Amino acid sequence: MRVLIIEDEAHAATQLMTLLRGLPHSIEFVGVIDNTEEAIAFLSTQPAIDLIFLDIYLADGISFSIFKQVQTDVPIIFTTAYDQYAIQAFEVNSLDYLLKPIRPEQLQRALEKYARLTDRRPASPDNRLLAELSQLIQGEKKYKRNFLIPFKDRLIPVTADEFAWFEVRYEVVRGMKFDQVSLVMEEKSLEELSNVLHPAQFYRANRQFLLNRKAIREVRYYFNGRLYLQVEPAPSEKILVSKSKVNQFRAWMNTL
Repeated sequence: MRVLIIEDEAHAATQLMTLLRGLPHSIEFVGVIDNTEEAIAFLSTQPAIDLIFLDIYLADGISFSIFKQVQTDVPIIFTTAYDQYAIQAFEVNSLDYLLKPIRPEQLQRALEKYARLTDRRPASPDNRLLAELSQLIQGEKKYKRNFLIPFKDRLIPVTADEFAWFEVRYEVVRGMKFDQVSLVMEEKSLEELSNVLHPAQFYRANRQFLLNRKAIREVRYYFNGRLYLQVEPAPSEKILVSKSKVNQFRAWMNTL
């Protein structure tokens, strides 16, 4: 099975390849592409591939734009942290829709589905796949809404909505509340937090900051194509979005 991975996060691509290698399937990796422009150019050549693993947000925009410029009959398995695009995904030849963090058993089921359907897959999604999507959209994916945070000699209940942003510094994750109270979180990394918080509300701006949409007051253009985010409460240093993530950030800000 010849597999193409379209994913803009190197760590996520490597992790996916590792998981796939651990499954009882013969897989040859054709390559890893991290942006829509290269994906369009590659798929336009009608390459000999059997399956595509595709993230929703890429370095230069949303991956659905690829299929507005190139057509492919290759089955697609979406791998993403965003559940709101599930129905749209099945309009572009999608076979499955896996939410990050991806588990080996999820991959195994997806590949078994590929094996079952690849030789007799109809032009449009079957009812069972649409039923699975409906369950997903209706809230099968649960996000963390409440925290119980140790503070001195007590535990403080805090909702996710109360946090303006999270910051990692010296391997310690702190959450800044809108009332300017800073709390040390039990989570060990921003990645751990971003996996449990709703992606429509919280965005990983860079390696150091995870932001609540409601905390963003203004977005300014900055040097070298970056964006400078002004948030309240204001952190001790600038929050910058890299040039490669600008389109992704703009797409996130424009989601409902």
